[in-house]
Amino acid sequence: MDYSKHGTQKKEKHIRSDIPKAKHKVSFNIFRIFIFALIAVGVMGIAAAVGGLRGVLDSAPQISVEDVIPEGYKSFIYDRDGNLLTQLYQPETNRIQKSINEIPEVLQNAFIALEDARFREHNGIDPKGIVRAFFVGITSGDFSEGASTITQQLLKINVFGGGDEDSLLLKFKRKFQEQYLALELEKTMSKDQILEAYLNTINLGASTYGVEAASQRYFGKSCSEVNASEAAVLAGIAKSPTWYDPISYPEENKERRDKTLNDMLEQGYLTQAEYDEAMADNVYERIAARAEEQSDNHRVFTYYEDAAIRQVLQDLEEKLGYTSEQAVNKLYGGGLKVYLAQDNQMQNIVDEEYRDDSNFGYNNALGLEWRCSVLEEDGSTSNYDQLTMQYWYWNNENSSFKLIYNNADEAWGDINHYKEALGITEENTLAESFYQPYAMQSSFVLMDQHTGEVKAIAGGRNEKQESLSFSRETQATRQPGSCFKILGCYLPGIDAAGMTLASSTMDAPYTTPSGYTPSNWYSGYWGLTTVRKAITQSMNVVTTKFFVEKVGPDLAIDYCRKLGITTLTDSDYVESFALGGLTYGVTNLEMTGAYAAIANGGKYVRPVFYSKVLDRDGNVLLDNTNPEGEQVIKESTAYLLTSAMRDVITQGTGGPVAYGMDYGMDIAGKTGTTTDSKDLWFVGYTPYLTAGIWLGYDQAYQMEGQLNESEHEILWGKIMGRIDSECGYEPTSFTVPDSVGTRTVCSKSGKLVGTSVCTPVTEYFDLSSLPSGYCNDHIGATICNVCGGIANENSKETSYKEYSSASQIPNYSCKCPPETESVESTNSETPPTTTPSTEPPITPPATPTTPADPTAPTPVG
Repeated sequence: MDYSKHGTQKKEKHIRSDIPKAKHKVSFNIFRIFIFALIAVGVMGIAAAVGGLRGVLDSAPQISVEDVIPEGYKSFIYDRDGNLLTQLYQPETNRIQKSINEIPEVLQNAFIALEDARFREHNGIDPKGIVRAFFVGITSGDFSEGASTITQQLLKINVFGGGDEDSLLLKFKRKFQEQYLALELEKTMSKDQILEAYLNTINLGASTYGVEAASQRYFGKSCSEVNASEAAVLAGIAKSPTWYDPISYPEENKERRDKTLNDMLEQGYLTQAEYDEAMADNVYERIAARAEEQSDNHRVFTYYEDAAIRQVLQDLEEKLGYTSEQAVNKLYGGGLKVYLAQDNQMQNIVDEEYRDDSNFGYNNALGLEWRCSVLEEDGSTSNYDQLTMQYWYWNNENSSFKLIYNNADEAWGDINHYKEALGITEENTLAESFYQPYAMQSSFVLMDQHTGEVKAIAGGRNEKQESLSFSRETQATRQPGSCFKILGCYLPGIDAAGMTLASSTMDAPYTTPSGYTPSNWYSGYWGLTTVRKAITQSMNVVTTKFFVEKVGPDLAIDYCRKLGITTLTDSDYVESFALGGLTYGVTNLEMTGAYAAIANGGKYVRPVFYSKVLDRDGNVLLDNTNPEGEQVIKESTAYLLTSAMRDVITQGTGGPVAYGMDYGMDIAGKTGTTTDSKDLWFVGYTPYLTAGIWLGYDQAYQMEGQLNESEHEILWGKIMGRIDSECGYEPTSFTVPDSVGTRTVCSKSGKLVGTSVCTPVTEYFDLSSLPSGYCNDHIGATICNVCGGIANENSKETSYKEYSSASQIPNYSCKCPPETESVESTNSETPPTTTPSTEPPITPPATPTTPADPTAPTPVG
């Protein structure tokens, strides 16, 4: 026996018997490592998940109660008596705030029953709802099942912008943050506060937000009046404001309404009888009728409302520091209450007169407002309108082309010819609009000079077509003509340049140092002229001379800006400024406001269209009820100008104004006519009210020869006469201030009477600017009417004439042959002088007068 062999075999056998044990041991160790690794991964995963969740929660926005209160609320415009006129809102601000006490329980319960049955019990999140939604998602693969509480929905809308995430991961992140914040929010807000915020926030279709706006839209009443059926209709909209809109999709909404009523019955919010009554209610018939009523009653803002809206926006920026965007958001989404300064009775009078075509000389020719959008071959869009058409005709076919028509066929003839020339066809026309207002237009502004309140306006002759459209009384800048002489020359001249109503200069050919040569509206020249006569007869040459030699553009423009004229530029520092030749013109509102300062004793009060603006909580945001105004000219200056402009009505170019006011009321004002009568103005005032009227074509066509050019003055007097009589204004006169007195002066030179040639007249003066010099500015002589020489014994026909200096008197005697008997001369070349008398005490007469000038032509403009 080979023991060595057996020993080897025995050893090998022993080794083989140990192999399974070793493998088992290794496998066990690997398994143990795997378990440890799995546990470690699990722990790290949990830690990571916890850390990630903590990160998600830490990144949640910091909120306060204010963050979940809706910000967008519609604003309201009321008349001066508190009657609601219209509402202002943007697509997402059609919301009216209601407290929880104003929202009936039936409406509260409808939303709770449908959206969050355990709202009163949970602390912000609903665990039962979450579990239910989770299992529905696991079993169906659809995770759209709602589990959000009313608290979460409020956060979703106001904090998370509606929750429209791009991915499922972001949606889960928002959900976690939403639940976390819901728990936190319910620690600081009561259930009623949360429910109130929610019911004022939610989108309820038809551009309505919150239950009050929706109730008024669908039912025409406040949410405080809704019944169970109507409450269920509103609650049913919340899930999808578009799909469940009861106007557009009544059948779909009815399914949600019925479910809401069932939930309310099951949860004990309705009795069986109340449920049966609600289910039988044909609420959708009422909703349809209300929708049709609203579509038929689409309301366009009035010109006055347009002006008030624009002024509120301006004041939010200028007075409160809002940006333009912030001002719009505040007015259209801040729940403001705007109270207008408009007087309804006066506005009705203005409207009635502007609807009467006979007030415009029966000038009913039609204008044109046409717009056309065209798709070009390169895919771009081009826009055309009546003005581009007018320019095309001017440049290509007819330089005198005008947008004035007798009917629509004439207008379409011009339009189609223009479209054909440009290659515009029906196929490439995207949109087109056509409207024909009256061609001759007008604007009117009426205000109380003491308070600044604009009482009534007219922005045109036609019925207004759209809200916030172009408004002629506040936005059209037109050349003011002679109306501007008062503001641009005589007001600054009397107030600060030493001029008086008696200051005089020669009406004679005149050229300024810069080469500007003004001409009068009448033929020839009238010689030595006072300021009063220059204002009364609207004299151009005299005004220019006073402006150049006494006032100057710097002083004039400074005063005009203090009087509220905002359209002036550096290009207006020219001589023609005094005659109303402005770079950009001026608006009727600003002209009327400037004249109102004269009527108000020299104190400028800004014209305002609203009395006050309240915020959503009733606090005063903007206030015009107690205007302070600014004394921009002396009280004496204001009265002197008033006195002269009173003569404009009684003796000058403004005579037609008195046709409708011949009953004892004092009137003062000034006419204005631009070149070719392209603009006709009258701005004037009584002791109570100031008004400005403009008449012309929008395209500034000439009107000379087309009307008698006094229609606007007659209409001004007609409106003001009706307002005075129908609104209770008693006839009265302008009050003479204590700072004004009188002197008797020469009617031509304005100096104290110095010779027998002078025609004395009583004139008003500021007590600090009384005249001191005596007249020696003109002398008289008797002239032979046959040969023109100085009359002598041979003169058969003679007349007495006045001259501004001795050099103007003929230097030869009458050359007529003598008669048989000598005739003794009765006049010398120089009439005897009179010794000036001592002036009597200063006592203002009731009415100063200017002697009629027999040589003056009859005013025509």
